[in-house]
Amino acid sequence: MTALTLAVAETRLILRNRTVLVTAAILPIAMAIAVGRSNVTAVSGSGGSLAAVQLGMLLLFGVLMPITMTLAARRQQRYLKRLRSSPASTASIVAGLSGPLVLIVAVQAVIVFAVMTRLTGNGPEHPELLALAFASGAVTSVALGFLTASFTKSPEAAQITVIPATLVFMVGLFLGLAPIEGVRSVLAAAVPGASVAELTRLAWDGSPNGYAAAVEPLVLSAVVAVAASLVAAKLFRWQPRA
Repeated sequence: MTALTLAVAETRLILRNRTVLVTAAILPIAMAIAVGRSNVTAVSGSGGSLAAVQLGMLLLFGVLMPITMTLAARRQQRYLKRLRSSPASTASIVAGLSGPLVLIVAVQAVIVFAVMTRLTGNGPEHPELLALAFASGAVTSVALGFLTASFTKSPEAAQITVIPATLVFMVGLFLGLAPIEGVRSVLAAAVPGASVAELTRLAWDGSPNGYAAAVEPLVLSAVVAVAASLVAAKLFRWQPRA
């Protein structure tokens, strides 16, 4: 069973589940509109800050929350247990389960950023860095979703268990936009979402130092994504507790 086969099957299940569909497809866009109407840009004076908050909200409400609910539901249905005992590799299972949600958010991000560019007249200085920020943010969000699902007994319980990961991600998001320097900046960037926000801001606004300014947040975002993935792989349960 390939990741593509699993992704197609998962997409059909998402389309049948109104709760997950609303959380993954409608809520992120609604939050993006709300953020766009806020005074984030006025306060920061930076279109990159608005782009970072937009991306963070899309990942939070489009990937982290829905993947937690999805995994809890699939585990309760013994679906994950059957997948685990199938010939499919762990990587294929993870990609198949999370791929549709990440793809939905990628499309949403393109739409939101295109609208931002049209309204403000300013687009990203480095689109390739923006793509890297999305990729590392998506991996981190999926990993946090798997980690949260480890402690979630049912889809209903996900509404509560997802709160800590949501708060951590949001704190990290705003830490990434704060003017912190020195050792504290490295510690702040270690919070999930922080380095993604900083990388997004640099990708959108650019920097006098060019690509050199993006090296630290790029490396730290990759480190955080890998660390979150390793912890999630260690703690995630594929079947309900006895």
